Amino acid sequence: MSAKKWNLIVTGGLMAVLVLLSGFTAFIDPFLHFSSGRGFLEYPLKDERYQNDGIARYYDYDSIITGTSMCQNFSCSEFNTLMCAVAIKIASSGASYHESSENISRALSRHDGIKNVLCSLDGNLLNSPAFSETYDGYPTYLYDDNPFNDVNYLLNKEVIPKTIAVLNYTRSGQKTTTMDEYGSWSQYAAFGKESVLASYNQLDESDEMLVLTEDDLQQIRENVNVNFAELANAYPDTAFYLFFPPYSICYWETLVRTKQLDAQLEAQKAAVELLLTAPNIQVYDFSYRIDIIENLDNYTDTLHYGEWINSEILQMIAAGEGRLTDERLTEYYDTIKKMYSEYDYTQYRD
Repeated sequence: MSAKKWNLIVTGGLMAVLVLLSGFTAFIDPFLHFSSGRGFLEYPLKDERYQNDGIARYYDYDSIITGTSMCQNFSCSEFNTLMCAVAIKIASSGASYHESSENISRALSRHDGIKNVLCSLDGNLLNSPAFSETYDGYPTYLYDDNPFNDVNYLLNKEVIPKTIAVLNYTRSGQKTTTMDEYGSWSQYAAFGKESVLASYNQLDESDEMLVLTEDDLQQIRENVNVNFAELANAYPDTAFYLFFPPYSICYWETLVRTKQLDAQLEAQKAAVELLLTAPNIQVYDFSYRIDIIENLDNYTDTLHYGEWINSEILQMIAAGEGRLTDERLTEYYDTIKKMYSEYDYTQYRD
């Protein structure tokens, strides 16, 4: 056999393998890039940054739940009942405001008639650049409409196990992960004082008060404006429900000990003032719910609460409880400042 013929056979064989491999991935489609999934297959949904965009492209819905791990335990079926909606959940652990905003923007641009958007406003992400990202290696080839960079999906050796996992998942008799289950971690976590205090690094008291500069305030306003206010203004028929999560009492103690309480509340107030300029944005703050916050049985660490608190948040939003308005903004944050600056932080350890 001549060298030329041998090279042609080897090249042809390699090409055939690549075509079969890419076809196999495209057909099974574990990341739902081309469809909502094959009807005879069941899909384990657990790779949020890889599957969220496919869910947002192909699922039927009129409402979106997104944000960070503060939103992963929300029940879409409870949201649907309370809001007369059909929701998808496309949250991601540690998502920046920009990532959440991009999730919302892509969904709104591809679907008409989106009624509601629910998203967390994690306080520790406020003073960040508007286009900041908190995750390395975003699979942007899954997010755009460029068919040529799909090669990164179709011929990706790390996707092969995910493709096989769909077949094994189906063969084992399991069902495609529901939107209630998707991303939810509450059932796997340990809750209570012992768990929280084990993760709590009590910082030494600071001598110097943190003061926000004008540059800080400008960055905070730009962050919420670019990622939420401008988006809400572009979709005036969509209601945006944004909320500051109820972090545990340990979080507030840290702010007090490090003299960051005033700065944090000033940042939140500045953000809310700007967000409320969009008439279809409602902002909620649950920092006043001291009954939730001081009860460490609700938490697995200093920030993360159980799914029963997600349920309570939904019920409060549906009832309009904790909603901030321009008229009561100053009074509200003055009350929160007094509440946590005067709180006896020794009592929750007893």
